Amino acid sequence: MDDQRTVTVIGAGIVGLCCARALQRRGRRVTVIDSGEPGRGTSYGNAGILSAGSVLPEGHPGLWKRLPGLLLDRQGPLTIRPGYLPQMLPWLLRFMANTTPGRAEAISKALATIVLPSVEHYMALLDDVPGDQVPIRRQGCLYLYPRPQDVKAAEPDNAARKRRGVAVEILGPDEVRQLIPALGPDMAGGALATQSGHATSPLALSQLLAAQIESAGGTFVRAEVSGFTIGADGPSHVRTDQGEIAIEDVVIAAGAFSKPLAAALGNTVPLDTERGYHMMLPQPQIEIRVPMLISSLGFGVTPMDDGLRLAGTVEFGGLKAPPDYRRADIILAHAKRLFPDLGEEGAEPWMGHRPSMPDSLPVISRSSRFDRVFYAFGHGHLGLSLGAVTGRLIADLVEGRPSDIDPAPFRADRF
Repeated sequence: MDDQRTVTVIGAGIVGLCCARALQRRGRRVTVIDSGEPGRGTSYGNAGILSAGSVLPEGHPGLWKRLPGLLLDRQGPLTIRPGYLPQMLPWLLRFMANTTPGRAEAISKALATIVLPSVEHYMALLDDVPGDQVPIRRQGCLYLYPRPQDVKAAEPDNAARKRRGVAVEILGPDEVRQLIPALGPDMAGGALATQSGHATSPLALSQLLAAQIESAGGTFVRAEVSGFTIGADGPSHVRTDQGEIAIEDVVIAAGAFSKPLAAALGNTVPLDTERGYHMMLPQPQIEIRVPMLISSLGFGVTPMDDGLRLAGTVEFGGLKAPPDYRRADIILAHAKRLFPDLGEEGAEPWMGHRPSMPDSLPVISRSSRFDRVFYAFGHGHLGLSLGAVTGRLIADLVEGRPSDIDPAPFRADRF
C-alpha cells in the first residue's frame, strides 16, 4: 500500500487521537475531523483509569437474576429512562444473550488480549515524549469492598482475573487502610490490580496527543460530519456542515455517534450509549494516592491534577435526553459515606455518552463493504484504557500487517 495515502479519522476523542497518532508514526498523513476540540467530548470526563483488571464482560453470568432489583434501586448504579426502554430493548436482549457462562468466558479471553497491555501501548505510542510530560501514573487500581459480602462476591471475579493473567493482590482491612487512610469505618477489604495505571488528566492526555499529531504535520478540521459521497471505489468525500472533504482511507472513531456513519459505510452495528456521570471535587480535603473502583456501588475514585474525580453509574436514555445530575449527586453521597472527611466545595457534575456494544467488546475492524474504511468505536467503559492498543490495531489493519492480537473478536460483522 502507498505509505503516503491520507487517512481521515472522524472523531477527536482519545480513541480517534490514538488512531491518528499511531497511523502517523507509521508514515501516514492524517486528518482528524470533529465538531469539537480534541478530547473535549466523552474522553474529557471519564474516570481516568487504565484498568488492566477489566478483563471481565459487563454482562456477568446470572445477571438476569439481579437485573430487576438493580433497576428498582433508585440509588443504585443502573437505571433506564422509562421512555427509552422500548428503543433499547433489542440491545438489552443481545446483552443478556452474552451473559451465558460460555459467552462470558470467550469475551473475557478477547478482552484480556487488549486490556492487559493497555499501559504499555500508551508508553510505546508516547515514547518520543519526555516521561515527565506524559500525564499517566502507574500506581495500580484498588477494587474496594466496603462490606464483607462484597469481599465474598468478588472472589469469583478475582479468580477469573488471575486466570486471565492479571496481577491481583488481595488485601485485608488493615492493608487497605494503610493504602487509603482517609477511608471511614465501612471497609472490609480490597484487591489491588498492580498493572493498572491512571491519567492524572484525561484532557491533558488528549491534548498531548493532538499536539504531537499537529507538530508532525497532521491536520485538524472543526466540522460536524453528516455522511459520505460514495464513488465507484467506496467513499470519496465526507459531507460536513463546512462542505465536502475529499478522503482516501477513513477511520470512524466517533464514539457513541458512530452508528449512523458505520451504517452509511456498510455495517449495521448494535451500538447504544451508556450515559455516565462524574462529580469533580477541586478541594477534596483528603489525600487519595491510588485510584479505586467500588463495583458494588458502580463508581470509581481517581486522584487527578485538578482534584478528585468520582465517576461512574450507567443510565440508558439515548443521545438526546438532557442530563439528570441527580445521578452525580448519588455518586457523591456514596463517596461521602466511604470518606467521612471528603470536601465537596466547588463540586462540578458532568455527563457523557459511553459507546457500548452488547457483548462488551469494541468494534476494531475493516468495513465489510469497503476496503478503505475502518472502525474504532464501541469501547464502553474502557475507551481510555483501550485507546492506544486500538490505535495500534487500526494501524495494522490499514497497512494490512499481521498483528499479534487476534482481531477476529472485534469484527464489525460479528453480529
